[in-house]
Amino acid sequence: MTDIPARRPKTTRPHGDARRRQILNSAMELFSARGFNGVSLAEVADHAGLTQPGLLHHFRSKASLLLAVLQEREQRNNTEEQRLLDSGYDYFQAFLSTLARNEKNAPLVQLFAVISAESLSTSHPGHSWTLNRYRDTIRKATTTLDPLLDPEKLPDGVTAETIARWLIGMADGLRIQWILEPATLSRHALMTQFVDILRPFLKS
Repeated sequence: MTDIPARRPKTTRPHGDARRRQILNSAMELFSARGFNGVSLAEVADHAGLTQPGLLHHFRSKASLLLAVLQEREQRNNTEEQRLLDSGYDYFQAFLSTLARNEKNAPLVQLFAVISAESLSTSHPGHSWTLNRYRDTIRKATTTLDPLLDPEKLPDGVTAETIARWLIGMADGLRIQWILEPATLSRHALMTQFVDILRPFLKS
């Protein structure tokens, strides 16, 4: 899963949004395979079939490219999760379905794992984004779960925020295990089992 992806063949030159998409896809692949610090801007440009000045026309720096990649990944997930919620899924169902969808794109799962680890350093360009992303994710999950849970059924001291942190923390931990040994476990199956344990705490 960590093999370095092959350079994209040069084709007819795309313009505007298409070229930006081409750069983002190349950056996702390379950052997933080798991390942000292990890839140069020139390598991303070459992989996308562009010159470095051509890449810099769309992204002014490597840091801005990384943030665009992270925002793209998060936007895809948020759009899918909201679509499921709007169609009648509860929070748990939408969470599990989005997780299953992500696992069909292993490079994106690996990208987030690698960047999350690297961005623990406060000097990393993705540090603030990652920190704010976790805060927003936990806040959103807490807000969505709170009206679904029955306070009288919850163990003492357990709140909607507690369960939100359990869900996100477990999914993150299993992500690492799945990346290292994908044949040994199904993250989606294990998270589904955990959600089943939580369902008795929901309102009838």
